[in-house]
Amino acid sequence: MKLKLFLVTCGLAASVIPSAWSATTTGTINATLTLTTGCLVNGSSATTGVNFGTLNFGSHAATFDTLQATLQNAIGSGIYVRCTTGQAYNVQITGSNAAPATTYGTVTSAPRYLILGSDTTVGIAYSLYGSTAFTTPLANNTNLTPSGTPDPTNGDNYPIYGRIAGGGFNAAIPAGTYTDTINVAVNY
Repeated sequence: MKLKLFLVTCGLAASVIPSAWSATTTGTINATLTLTTGCLVNGSSATTGVNFGTLNFGSHAATFDTLQATLQNAIGSGIYVRCTTGQAYNVQITGSNAAPATTYGTVTSAPRYLILGSDTTVGIAYSLYGSTAFTTPLANNTNLTPSGTPDPTNGDNYPIYGRIAGGGFNAAIPAGTYTDTINVAVNY
């Protein structure tokens, strides 16, 4: 009986103590996310400044005949593109150095020019290709065709090969470093 009396007294005392909360307000929080279409280009979601790699013909005697190179980058060879499912896109090579006054090598239907750093009036003609058959040069502002092995993470592969032909073992070709900047556009 004492226990019952004690419990009833505690219950009455608790009901007499005022509550610390006098009201409750409820509501909601709206969370949103908007995803737009996009592409990973060589593993990057950046839209400018993407490093497409290097087309390095190496170091050779100026008395060369034919030289070849493969585009190499951090994730392999070629250009890799993976876009949002259903997103249409194309890959193009854009722009080129103008033909210099003195050009060595064979000028194809889609020529590019490596320009001598110490004399910008001298250049070596070369072309880009999508296969090692070197049959059809890649023209500027024309859609490339993915022909390399696709990668499950990085997407379709667009291999790029460079070829300098017609050097003819010419001893008159000036020694030095020749360069070109190859611009690439992935449009989506």
